[in-house]
Parts: sequence; structure tokens; C-alpha cells
Amino acid sequence: MHFKSPLTATLLVASHMASLTFACSPSTFSTRDNNTTGPPITWGSDTPSDPATLGYFSNHFSINVKNLTATLDFYSRVFGLRHIFTVQASEHLSIAYMGHSHGGRNGTGYQTTAELNRDKNNAAGLVEMIYLDIPDKSHLEASSVRTNTFGHIGVIVPDVEAAQARLEAMPDVRILKHVGGPTESGGEVAMANGFPPEAWAQISAEERATIETVLSAINERFIYVADPDGNLIEVQPQD
Repeated sequence: MHFKSPLTATLLVASHMASLTFACSPSTFSTRDNNTTGPPITWGSDTPSDPATLGYFSNHFSINVKNLTATLDFYSRVFGLRHIFTVQASEHLSIAYMGHSHGGRNGTGYQTTAELNRDKNNAAGLVEMIYLDIPDKSHLEASSVRTNTFGHIGVIVPDVEAAQARLEAMPDVRILKHVGGPTESGGEVAMANGFPPEAWAQISAEERATIETVLSAINERFIYVADPDGNLIEVQPQD
């Protein structure tokens, strides 16, 4: 379809999207008796969040990558994410961060790399890339083949010690790492972040010790918990 002007196309698309939004709104579906024209829908509760979680928000998700250069290029070129930094944790381990300018909404405000880094713990939608440069990466199959390239979800909290006390009081929450605890190369935190035994076997004992030291320092004030399926949630302090 050809439009004589971009404005015409924009107005038509906006009108179409508005009609779709109305058609898919909760109020529209809720008026259907037994929802006979589509699958059953259960709407979420209007109950407010626990006040103790005020200030919590999803900050980043972490993926394990086979080629850091190619992955950085892809997310930058295809989705407009900016490369914020890469930490060379050891000879073979790199940890990179990418994100959109201005709090995750690209194009709404240019920021320098320094400004992106300054706002890192106030931003949402960041991508963390964990790259272990080893010859055999067969343990990292695409998630479309086997779900194992996902690393963790990162959540920011205003007071990490208060968050830990709250989590410890919840009997159904399994804490894998506490504030001040080490990040062990053989533990579940390392496993879920892409470092199973077959990966560690390709790294010298000396470098494994270095990686443990670096990750323990980076994660010193972090908490790691497992969700019901064993997926990792990394809880970071706001500061």
C-alpha cells in the first residue's frame, strides 16, 4: 500500500492501533459472558504491591553469548542499544552492558557513555552479556534449541540489607547467595550464569581462582535467589 504523505500513513496507523487497543482492552473482554468468542482470560488483581518493595524495579536481563563482538554489534545495529562498558574480569571472561539512552527509551534524550553508566542503576531494559572465551562452547545452545543461554534477571532495590531480611523471612524463597557471601565457581550462581563443569574444565585452576575473586568482589553486596523453576534473580543495591 502506498501513501501520498508520511502524515497520512502515520494517522492511519495510529487509528488502526487505537482500534486494536480498544478491541483488546480488559473492559472489552470482561463484558463477554463466558468469553465465548475467544480463550478464557484471567485478569490480574488490583491489589497493590507490598509497600516493602517500594522502589524495586527490573533493571537488566543477562545472557550468555558465544561471540561478544558479534552480539554487541547486533544489539547496537539492529535495536539501537549503546555499549556502556565491558569488564575484562580475567583472561577469558568478559562482562558487557548495553542499554538505550534516557532510561531505556531510545531517542527521547541523548546521553554520553559516561551518563549512561552514571544512570545504569536507575535504568530499565539493560542487557548484560557474559562471555567466556573458550574453544568449546557446545554447552551454549540457542534458547530456541534448549533453554540455557539465559543468565539472570537483575532487580534494583533501595536497601539491599532490608531486602535480604525480607527474603529470609519468606519460607518459599531460596537464597543462593547472601550479601557479603562469595561467588563460588562450582555453585549454582556460576552454573546459572553459563559456567557449568564442561566450561570450567577449559579454564586453568589459576584463572578460575581469579574469576572467583573478581566475581565475589563484583557481587559482594548482591543477593541471588532462585525462582520456582530455578531461574536466577540478581538483587542489586541502588547505590
